[in-house]
Amino acid sequence: MRRAPLPLVVVLVVLLAGCGNDRTPVTNLGVIPAPKAFRDAIFADEGIRFRAPTNWRIIPGQAPQVATVAIGNAQVGIWRYPRSEPLPETRSQLDAARQALVAQIESRDPTFKLTSTRLVIKPGLRAVEVVGTGTNLTNASVQREMRSLHAYGHGAEVVMDAFAPPRDFARVDEQSFAPMARSLQLRAPSGR
Repeated sequence: MRRAPLPLVVVLVVLLAGCGNDRTPVTNLGVIPAPKAFRDAIFADEGIRFRAPTNWRIIPGQAPQVATVAIGNAQVGIWRYPRSEPLPETRSQLDAARQALVAQIESRDPTFKLTSTRLVIKPGLRAVEVVGTGTNLTNASVQREMRSLHAYGHGAEVVMDAFAPPRDFARVDEQSFAPMARSLQLRAPSGR
């Protein structure tokens, strides 16, 4: 007795089932690639503008968070806190704000190690920048380095908090975080 040939569909399904590659490596979602270029990130309602890497995601936030810019294990949170008290403008006022910021960071994270601070005084921008190493507040076993820029103007304190793992921080800071911080501009919010 002769067997009937297998239908063509069954043969194709069997052949294709064996074509998969079970050794395909899992993508490392924590990788932080270099920026391909930069684009304007404009939040007119909050009076905030900066340049962000084109290959990073920009995720709008809810007040007081303006947005998160992220890729892999790197992220930058942008916050706008309305202030009714006088904002620091002079060098001595900014220096007092710097001392208060460092004390506040150290009280929130006892593991924090200060690397550097600086005052930013340029046309249209008064700010304090703090760089250091600490632990993630939601997961104390995760260490990260950070650059935190606190800019004052137009009735608000705008904070740009940038974080990356210590092994990647220097490179990511040079390629992405520092250019983003340098590009920050504050204007009168259009939504107010």
